[in-house]
Amino acid sequence: MFNKDFLWGCATSAFQVEGAYNEDGKGLSLADIRSLNINPAEEPTKALANVGDKIADSKVASDHYHRWEEDVELMKECGLKSYRFSIAWTRIFPNGDDENANEAGVLFYDNLINKLNEYGIEPIVTLYHFDFPNGLQEKYGGWSDRQSINDFDRYASYLFEHFKGRVRYWLVNNEQNAMIRRDGYLGIKETNILKREQIRHRCNHHMFVACAKAIASCHRIDPEAKIAPVMAYAPHYPLTGKPEDVLAARNVNDLYFHYMIEIHCRGEYPGYYLRWLTENNWLPEITDEDKAILKNGICDFYAFNYYRSNAAVACPKDVPIEEVEKFRVDARSRMLPGLCKCTANTYVKESSLNKWRIDPIGLHIAFRNVYELCHMPLMICENGFGAPDTLESNLQIHDDYRIEYLKEHIEQIHEAILDGIPVIGYHVWTFMDVVSTSEGFRKRYGLVYVDRDEKGGNLNRYKKDSFYWYKNVIATNGESILEK
Repeated sequence: MFNKDFLWGCATSAFQVEGAYNEDGKGLSLADIRSLNINPAEEPTKALANVGDKIADSKVASDHYHRWEEDVELMKECGLKSYRFSIAWTRIFPNGDDENANEAGVLFYDNLINKLNEYGIEPIVTLYHFDFPNGLQEKYGGWSDRQSINDFDRYASYLFEHFKGRVRYWLVNNEQNAMIRRDGYLGIKETNILKREQIRHRCNHHMFVACAKAIASCHRIDPEAKIAPVMAYAPHYPLTGKPEDVLAARNVNDLYFHYMIEIHCRGEYPGYYLRWLTENNWLPEITDEDKAILKNGICDFYAFNYYRSNAAVACPKDVPIEEVEKFRVDARSRMLPGLCKCTANTYVKESSLNKWRIDPIGLHIAFRNVYELCHMPLMICENGFGAPDTLESNLQIHDDYRIEYLKEHIEQIHEAILDGIPVIGYHVWTFMDVVSTSEGFRKRYGLVYVDRDEKGGNLNRYKKDSFYWYKNVIATNGESILEK
């Protein structure tokens, strides 16, 4: 059975849902620049002139900034126990390191968090979800510079102080292991492939130290609060029983996922990861002070996002670096010469709607793998199904495919709980349709339909069939799923 205090929730992120990208003093983030495809050196309104007809961007997103009260009323109607969202760093400090906080930005989150608390919806707040301040990127190069550690800690500490007692669960950052593979979110413009990889790992290390420093600040400022990072997790299986493929799968899991758990939960880099960085000349500067900060910033629980699994096979050592770089971002085909190559798992069914290979059992395996390494309470911060939903003429949205996906995955969470794994909560990605990081509104994840596409729309909200289904799941504390 699910614990009576289980957090049945939903999730969004600031730049994907809020809109109002430059209102009330908000500064530009790298996520804004990537989404809007603008040159920050130009006047933003001029640079945006030809964007709207290509993809639904974050300029308006789902207009949550102006419609948050309507959205929270829908959350209350659905019965959410928690709402995982992010605060935009550039709403609080428009340039990232301003002397004073932006009062209008703080007020927006004050109102949102106060209303969630009034309705008994636990606010679970992510400090950083892909949206690093462009002001700091231009000032010193963003995460590639050590100054980012202190600037992030200052921003985080401000929020811990301001929301003390009103936010009980904090999430430091979202999917750091995915973010470091996306140059746009890191502001990396280096064209040399090897030098670019060095920069990515330096950014990664600075994020680890910043994360640990912020965790320690949270413990000092608000000892009652709990805080954790959020990892993207996709277990990889050996495609065959060959020892080479078994080792390849282990290499993928360790070098893309498990090393993060060890750093966050033990406060030190594991040997296999240090070896990999060293042999490739990617090892960043790790000072004694860094090591002390990592040890002092152990998280209170562990959080991860899960959508699907993958498979792996052995990879030759002599793969041209250009070939490796080509598959760097796509987790379904990336490779590490001599270590592993990711490939589709043909034993897992493929969805005709989004070409995902859907693997609910993979979530159970993920819980086992993560818990084995951290032995901490776990939280699912994202799990959902993206598809091109259709708004019918009667304003209904029939998304049985999403209901099936969510049901099968929640069943596997229950299996993990029966294994004795402490699970704090589960968050559907997303509560309402948001701007997908790759496909705008052409791929929808929400329980609530937002009437918008690349051509516009009135932004009205319509409840999908999955909204009513999840409402019943919450009301019965999962009993409606577990009944045979």
